[in-house]
Amino acid sequence: MIKHFLAAILIALPAAALAQETSTVLKAQLPSLGDEDDAIYCRPPMELPGKRLFGPKTCKPQREWDELHKKGLDYGPDGKTVVGSEKYRTIHCGPAGC
Repeated sequence: MIKHFLAAILIALPAAALAQETSTVLKAQLPSLGDEDDAIYCRPPMELPGKRLFGPKTCKPQREWDELHKKGLDYGPDGKTVVGSEKYRTIHCGPAGC
């Protein structure tokens, strides 16, 4: 009888602790619904120049994307370098290129 009682406690305690931990983690990961500028936008991977490989998916806050696009800039296929956007290069460089 005591063995069954101890076994039930040993099985229930870790499950209860896991349930409490999971609910705490889920509450912390919920995004705020109020500010769209803080929303994260992820651009899909782009083909690296001169290669058949794709660069990484680039994720930045929407505010940062908007600031770059206002300046006519964008992130390169590697996700790190800042380059002139396609539209900027088309308008300002002409047919001879930059």
